[in-house]
Amino acid sequence: MRGPRRPSCRLLPGIIALLAASAATPAHPQQDPTPQEPPASPIAGLVAGALDAPELPVMAAGLIDTIGGRLSGTPVGTRAEAWAAGWLRSLGADSVWYEVVHMPTWRRGTTEVRVVSPAAVRHHKLAAITYGYSPGIAADSLLLIDIGRGDTPTLEGLGPQAEGAVLLTDVVSPEVVAAAAEIGAAALLRVSLQPGRLPQARVTPTPERPAPLPILALSREDGLWLRRLLATGPLTLRLQVEAETRQGTAANVVAEWWGSDPAADGEVVLLGAHLDAWDLGAGALDNGTGVLAVMTAARAIAAAPTRPRRTVRIVLFAGEELGLLGSREYVEVHAETLANIVAMMNLDMVGAPQGYGATGHDEADTLFARLGAEPALRDLGLTAEVNHGGGPGSDHQHFLLAGVPTIYVRSSLPEDAPRWYHNAGDTLDKIDLEAVQASAAAAAAAVWALADHPGRPLRHLSLDETRELIGRLGW
Repeated sequence: MRGPRRPSCRLLPGIIALLAASAATPAHPQQDPTPQEPPASPIAGLVAGALDAPELPVMAAGLIDTIGGRLSGTPVGTRAEAWAAGWLRSLGADSVWYEVVHMPTWRRGTTEVRVVSPAAVRHHKLAAITYGYSPGIAADSLLLIDIGRGDTPTLEGLGPQAEGAVLLTDVVSPEVVAAAAEIGAAALLRVSLQPGRLPQARVTPTPERPAPLPILALSREDGLWLRRLLATGPLTLRLQVEAETRQGTAANVVAEWWGSDPAADGEVVLLGAHLDAWDLGAGALDNGTGVLAVMTAARAIAAAPTRPRRTVRIVLFAGEELGLLGSREYVEVHAETLANIVAMMNLDMVGAPQGYGATGHDEADTLFARLGAEPALRDLGLTAEVNHGGGPGSDHQHFLLAGVPTIYVRSSLPEDAPRWYHNAGDTLDKIDLEAVQASAAAAAAAVWALADHPGRPLRHLSLDETRELIGRLGW
């Protein structure tokens, strides 16, 4: 769905000026001895525009410090959608709209996990949080059993003692959840990887909404402490967990800057990022960085003195953290027009740019190598090497499976980024806004180059080609 086209009269002032200039030109013009500067590269202008973005700190404070964790389908998620639409309008988009995403929404309530026995450690409250789409539970005395990595022989060998027990595990996979539900376990308690008493949010890896049993993440320190206690004797826990799953809606926020070539009407280059974030922290690294990079790239494209041939479409997706829900519905709703998408670029957790990637598209090498050789991009540290790999698990996935060319900016996050992933430590102080600007510059350059290309530099893949690609990538 698109907004109204720009009226063709927007070209009239330029035509009048051109005719006036022709009429004023002398029949035998004198040669100007002053050397003329060559026209500035559009790419250089886009890079400069992205690197000079005075609104960026204000946007970052509004999205991350003020709105914070923004699960789709919650009031905070709705505030984030309104924030995004407002900023896109202020950046001069030709059209901004919402597309409804129908989804099971999930809200976290209070979570309390305590040791009941041995009585000597009852005072110790464990740092635990609930997985997305986990149901709640209220139980005062549940036996704790350590199943390690939760392999099938271990689970099958538990016997009757597992019924009604809490299983302490290093892995929560579809197989572990199914087996735990089959043997009648009361709940799963996963030990988080990163230190700092920061349990890590995840979504339950099951098709059921809600999951068949409660699943919680436990801080690493508390998980190791429980294992030390288990080595000395039996443990029982108290679990008081509130959580709610119900049908609801969220919204993808969409904006367009229309192209200048009528012959390319309907063709778009799509630049996207997921707007939602887990509610534990403030959604800074994941995915404030991607959203801010998209906004900064859009600002640079909007400020350019000319328009590319094709339309640039921005989509800020809902429900990525709960299972790529916004991008899935987008691809389903727009299935008949996906062929008009020249390429889809997804920005999810970005840092300092290193180069470009085009999953499964060797033909991208010429275009991106040329971009990487641009002095303005080379100065940002981009190389001409193009990565043809990539993994699933973000909003590009459904586009790639539908045959749409998917591209990305290769970037490096701060070394300590894994420590703050999906937990309460994901706050504004963890991100480098200058690195975000640099990735925004790289994204704006690639989007512009694709939107202004005289032909289609990337081809859509057939179903068989897509199957071969995902097999080769090991998805």
